[in-house]
Amino acid sequence: METLNRLPWAAQSAVFQKLESIADVGGMTRDERLQYDEALRKYRDTISVFEGARAEGRAEGILQGQRNEKIENARKMKAYGLALDMIADITGLNIDEVRDL
Repeated sequence: METLNRLPWAAQSAVFQKLESIADVGGMTRDERLQYDEALRKYRDTISVFEGARAEGRAEGILQGQRNEKIENARKMKAYGLALDMIADITGLNIDEVRDL
């Protein structure tokens, strides 16, 4: 209770609102509870989809960054006059990609 008293008013209000919503769930009828649980499941599923999309976007960004780094390194090697097949072998790019740089 001492911790609660140290919270700013807005935080105290949020705590009591959360407690009130928990109490409301306990007083629901069976049908209301089923509807509530279904809505909560849909909400959590939506959050999960958004988090998955964000993680996928990060992974794609990392892969694109790695590819950009390979291309930049290949350009530098080409500027130093290394053989195209050697550049392709070192960077993992195909010979046509190296030739087109």
